[in-house]
Amino acid sequence: MSGKAKYPSQLSTFLSSASSLARNAPRNSVAYVSSLFPIATWLPKYNTNWFSGDLIAGLTVAIIVIPQALAYAKLAGVPVEFGLYTSFVGALIYCLFATSKDVTIGATAVLSVLTGQVAATYNSDKAIDPVVFAVSVAFVTGIIETAIGLLRLGILVDFIPTPVIVGFTTGAGLTIICGQVSGMLGITGVDTNEAAYRIVINTLGKLDKIKIDAAFGLSALAVLLIFRFGTAYLVKRGNSWAIWLGYSSNAIVMIVVTLISFWYNQGSSSLRIRVVGNVPKGLSYIKVPTIPDFGRVIQASVTVVVVGILEHIAVTKSFGRINGYTPDANQEIVALGLTNLIGSFFGGYPATGSFSRSAIKSRSGVRTPLAGVYTGTVVLLSIYFFTPLFYFIPNAGLSALIINAISDLIVRPSTLQQLYNIEILDLLSAVIAFVFTIFFSIEIGIFVSVSFSVLVLLVRLARPRYQVLLREESGNWIGNDDAFIDDTVDPKVQVSPPGIFVFRVEESLTYPNSAYLNDRIKEWVFKHAQYGGANVPPSQRLWSDNLQEEALAIQQEREKASSNAVDAYGKGGKDIWLAEDKPLPRLRAIVFDLSAVNWIDATGLQTLVDLKRDLERFGGGRVPFYFVHVRHRFGRVLTYFAELLPAPAEDLTPVSSATNESKSPQSEGPSARNSLQDDIERADAAGDYASDDFAKGFGARNPTRFYRTIDEAVEDALYHIRVQDEASTRVAHVADTPVTV
Repeated sequence: MSGKAKYPSQLSTFLSSASSLARNAPRNSVAYVSSLFPIATWLPKYNTNWFSGDLIAGLTVAIIVIPQALAYAKLAGVPVEFGLYTSFVGALIYCLFATSKDVTIGATAVLSVLTGQVAATYNSDKAIDPVVFAVSVAFVTGIIETAIGLLRLGILVDFIPTPVIVGFTTGAGLTIICGQVSGMLGITGVDTNEAAYRIVINTLGKLDKIKIDAAFGLSALAVLLIFRFGTAYLVKRGNSWAIWLGYSSNAIVMIVVTLISFWYNQGSSSLRIRVVGNVPKGLSYIKVPTIPDFGRVIQASVTVVVVGILEHIAVTKSFGRINGYTPDANQEIVALGLTNLIGSFFGGYPATGSFSRSAIKSRSGVRTPLAGVYTGTVVLLSIYFFTPLFYFIPNAGLSALIINAISDLIVRPSTLQQLYNIEILDLLSAVIAFVFTIFFSIEIGIFVSVSFSVLVLLVRLARPRYQVLLREESGNWIGNDDAFIDDTVDPKVQVSPPGIFVFRVEESLTYPNSAYLNDRIKEWVFKHAQYGGANVPPSQRLWSDNLQEEALAIQQEREKASSNAVDAYGKGGKDIWLAEDKPLPRLRAIVFDLSAVNWIDATGLQTLVDLKRDLERFGGGRVPFYFVHVRHRFGRVLTYFAELLPAPAEDLTPVSSATNESKSPQSEGPSARNSLQDDIERADAAGDYASDDFAKGFGARNPTRFYRTIDEAVEDALYHIRVQDEASTRVAHVADTPVTV
């Protein structure tokens, strides 16, 4: 039986999958539609215990969301009532599609300031009304997010790493704080949509224009900070009631400063401080969204989609991890998209999950996503009945509220230290996101930092690590990086038999990294094995054939270096393979541990062929490759390895057919090799690793073998080396025997 016959063709595999998909299409379609409405699975089980927890959490969040919605609308550059529209729709709609009980969708600081920034960038001439532009962005954003979720493309979010989120949220937080300082002090004429450093410069240049509004803003900020740290101290001392005081601090402070503002403005023909002013009663902006300029809106929506999904998934995953459940990322994107899409019909601008409100909701004992209905109901009631009370809310007080809330987004030094200890490039990603957000914008910060992270990912893929394995006394094979203890060679490890090198590839063998692995493995072999190839003069070689010179140059460099030099492929200490004063061995076999390889493409396979060709030229004879821990799906791919090998022009290590037959593995009788083959067949039947029929024997053009363990591969390599050596000895003996006439 041929090696390929052992494995189904790609066409048959595809047809089998397509047939299975077609048979299960009705059932899968029903399951898919059902998955879009998670509420159907838990609502029938709703009970009074869940109701009490949800009611408390919903009312608690409502107390917080109303003042925050008014404040965040300012960041988006729209009237304050649009913050309420955005928040009430988010709270009501989300529960129908949610897979997280803790998350609250609505107006957030980061997405609000981003909406204001993209409006300043793509609608700087105000050709489109700011409200129409913001609502249009929400409409297009909702369509894109819904499509991403329905097509199950949430995997794209995985390409944005956590350090980037840390960096850009910190940069966005500082940008927002810088932009609100002028409002808290009553300073006008500062463009808060510029880069943070320009906002600071412009604010400092207008400090002489501070107004009485600063008294309201600074006092409100001071009281909010007292509430924050005071309640935290009381809770730490065991006063659990203080946590509810902390939750209501925003509402308490806003009520107090509004009453003071009302009293201060009494008896005056004009307002003495800047206040919110008239807020329309009810839902005054119910209409079908229009897109006056699709080009501008779609450009603005791209960044909003990225940041909105990023922030929302980060929130859902965080609280799912904290509370012991696993949210569905794709379904959450569907929920987010439908919230923005439906919200745009009510005047909502782009919304996403809120870190601060979700944390409060979680700590308030929420039981199900239905708590959002109670929050949305309270917000809706405030829109219809409480809007006259919002008139005298001072703008400086709202700025103070934003500054206090945004301080939670600033990364802690311990987090930066953690990133530094884990991976310096992760810290660099966070720093890049922070710097570009501060000095340019959130939009530029997120795209530059994500591009850098993707570049790092591609470099890691194209420049993978590999290990040369050594054997411990226990029988385990470890990488050369692990063979050193305090820069000293671990005495309990030993190298592989002379002439046999064991490599573990720690990445998939694909087109970006194949050439690099080829070069590194050849470089290592050239350094640690004897050159046995023919000395062919340049006139008889291709003009580009430098293998002979490269090998000799590496060996000359090695001979000049001390055997005690630090190994370039290890963490430190001696190069174990060169430490002993012995001649270099002849290259006889290569063993590849493919346990970490998850994919092999055509370029990777061709690289193995090229590597084998070059190593055989270097060694001056056959160099069989042995593969260990080959995943079953790669068996079909690797069967082509032998077929791609070119027929040798000259058999440098002849093996007589008589000797091969007499010494073949099958003719040895019961032995450890029979046990080896049994293990391979059992592994293949279990689907763990591949085996192949064509490689059971030893042939000149089919030296490929798959093995369960490295020991078995090395044992088989030693067996075939012995067969070759005995055959070569017999051939030489026959050649030296005088012919008798």
